Amino acid sequence: MSKSGLKPRERRHKSFADFVCWRRSKGVSGKGRMAQGGGSGALVKRVLAAFFLIPVIVFVVGYTAPFWVFASTSAIVFLALVEYNNLSLLPVRRPDGDRLAIAVGVAMPAVFFFLGKDAALAAFIAAVFIFFIYGMRTATDFKSASIDIAFRTLGVIYIAIPFSHLIFLRALPDGRWWMLFLFIVIWANDTFAFAVGKTVGRRKLAVLISPGKTVEGAVGGVAGGAVLALVYAYFMGLGLSMVYVAAIAIIIGIVGIIGDLAESALKRGAGIKDSGSLIPGHGGVLDRIDSLIFPIPALYYILAYLL
Repeated sequence: MSKSGLKPRERRHKSFADFVCWRRSKGVSGKGRMAQGGGSGALVKRVLAAFFLIPVIVFVVGYTAPFWVFASTSAIVFLALVEYNNLSLLPVRRPDGDRLAIAVGVAMPAVFFFLGKDAALAAFIAAVFIFFIYGMRTATDFKSASIDIAFRTLGVIYIAIPFSHLIFLRALPDGRWWMLFLFIVIWANDTFAFAVGKTVGRRKLAVLISPGKTVEGAVGGVAGGAVLALVYAYFMGLGLSMVYVAAIAIIIGIVGIIGDLAESALKRGAGIKDSGSLIPGHGGVLDRIDSLIFPIPALYYILAYLL
């Protein structure tokens, strides 16, 4: 018993670093999905969810008109922003503010699809303007209002605008096949990173943000993604040399890791493990797309320059 009368295992964690050490001492690592809650059951849920989602994604990307990419992008942005609102640091949020932020965010794919990239900057400026008007109109505490305006603006910058670049990516020459290239690289990165990290991972990549990720896992993920990218490009004939394909895959892999860590940092700040529970075994939509958010515009601008 400590002086406070609590058992050691019941004490409050004074910092996240203490929390990480406590989790490791209990044999819990990463996001706790496999170590907690019946590991094999969670794995089965992940596999079943992937078994259903992957064919749907391949069909929409490879065999439907651009409109359905726009519609799917809008739906994903909507669901991701619903979850993103729960990451707010404010103890009390106005529901009408949440609805406004979601509406503004979902408008971004529509702007990209119907008006084109020339209207994207104007749309973002309009979004910031709208958030300021709402914040000043409803504020009773201007410190909280400033936090709220910044948080909602970040939602548009972090989720809506980058993910809307899928529409531009689809419009490139062979855009549908480059979209599949992107998904394959990110899926391979996640899979190989998990396998290598579990097998030989020793050095922590970002212990305060995501304790389960290792340097070895990250390197293995990027390498595995590059190998599958080369195989895919060889059979699909994407019009770039294998050197360019490998370089693009490595860049996408690294940027995807940063995107994963970025969402983990937001969740740490909000004190939650998963952004949602919509996808069994995977958490929320934002948990599933976090490693895609930054690579989407990265791949688009690289290809816009090279093609």
